[in-house]
Amino acid sequence: MKHSELLKLLYTHKESIDRAYREGALEHVAPQLVESTLFVKINDRYKLNKNYLNFADSLLQRIDYTVIFGNYENEYKELVKAKKRYLEGGGAHYVGVMVALIENLYFKFHNRDREISVLLLRLENDTSQEIDILIENASDILEKLGELIAANDKIGVLFRGELRGVEPSIDTLLQSIAVPLLGYIEKIDDYIKVLNAFLVQTKKRRLQNKQFMQLANQILSEETLALESYLARHALYSYYTIAPSQKNRVLYFAQERDTVKLHRVLHELLHTIAQPKAVKNAPVKAQETQKLELVDVEEIIEALQAHRPEDIFAFVYAHPQLARYEERELLEEAFKVYMHIVANPEVRFAQGYNHHGIRVAQWV
Repeated sequence: MKHSELLKLLYTHKESIDRAYREGALEHVAPQLVESTLFVKINDRYKLNKNYLNFADSLLQRIDYTVIFGNYENEYKELVKAKKRYLEGGGAHYVGVMVALIENLYFKFHNRDREISVLLLRLENDTSQEIDILIENASDILEKLGELIAANDKIGVLFRGELRGVEPSIDTLLQSIAVPLLGYIEKIDDYIKVLNAFLVQTKKRRLQNKQFMQLANQILSEETLALESYLARHALYSYYTIAPSQKNRVLYFAQERDTVKLHRVLHELLHTIAQPKAVKNAPVKAQETQKLELVDVEEIIEALQAHRPEDIFAFVYAHPQLARYEERELLEEAFKVYMHIVANPEVRFAQGYNHHGIRVAQWV
């Protein structure tokens, strides 16, 4: 049968092949499918050939936990044998044999890397299996990965050393696959780390499940002494707690919707209470007498009594007694004199403020 004829056969009977792939076996199939060895009859039922199943699972990334990581011993022995016969004068035929064996090994490494990555992804996301089965499967895969390290080293020595210099075309082939092949080999260490971490976490989860199961059994059998003791000791931190009292009353925290409802009621209640603000009548206290050096305050007060200006601070700011100060010091000294003067009972404050931002005061 030609390859094109095989493709036509697969397309013609695609529904039967797909149903057998999904259901596992069929009671009746076309004779051509049996003659092509695509189906094998077992106990009056027709099942897909294992070789086709492996091919389909690999392309569809449906790798089983019983995946075989590859046996490289046969290719290794054949490569050593072909090299020996070529060096003994066997001819170009053995060069083709070595090239085919090297390519076959490369395909195994390539497919193996993808299958292992898919296998680990399925293992981490599998929620249908029991924890003990997951741990057993992960341990089996870890053991197989350990065996692959020795096989990788053996193949690596063959590719990097023993086959180099035998024939230029082989050197070219080995050079072209060296980098990706090294990547596939180095990933084994990463896969081992992932598996070890998965095993640690899964074993912790198994221990927690056993503790939860033990606690559940104690509750069902009314052996609650240890639980009540724990809840009583952690009354301030646990969600459901037993308040230490004569009745050992069970307490629990309010749920979020209850808290929101309580906040709403408190908000409405507090806004209905009108609490008037107390009016503070704070009279201006008399400024403590302090010595104002270089400024004759009495002269300024006499001038205020005589002129009675609309703004005492502006009057003080422009008085000749403060003419000796520069701009920054002038404002500070004028304010000191102003504070001294406004303590006088004959001073009254107006409503506004002047351009200095100081309350307007007038001499009555």
